[in-house]
Amino acid sequence: MTGEADPIVVTARRLCETLDRIGDALVALDTETLLDTEATLEQLLAALAGGHTVQDRAELESLVRRAAASLLRCRRLGASFTGIAGARLRLRSGVESYGRDGGFYETAVSGSAMKVTT
Repeated sequence: MTGEADPIVVTARRLCETLDRIGDALVALDTETLLDTEATLEQLLAALAGGHTVQDRAELESLVRRAAASLLRCRRLGASFTGIAGARLRLRSGVESYGRDGGFYETAVSGSAMKVTT
């Protein structure tokens, strides 16, 4: 049976494509694509967790390696994205991070401190 007929392989291939798309969106800082891929990613992961039997094991193993590489790329790009967003937050607002309620959260500073604005 070909890999195209194996639903798990087809889903795994779509997962790889979605992870590549997420990575590309992180590079381009394309938040619209990141939001668009969230539902697709959720559906694909749910389909893969369904416990179906695999007919084309060799093709699936290849796709798992590809997905792992794509996921690693997304993690690295996401960490960079977080670093950039944090730096921009500090520059624009003068605070370190967001609180649990989504508002700005200023960290307490021990000792004497001076806040300089320009």
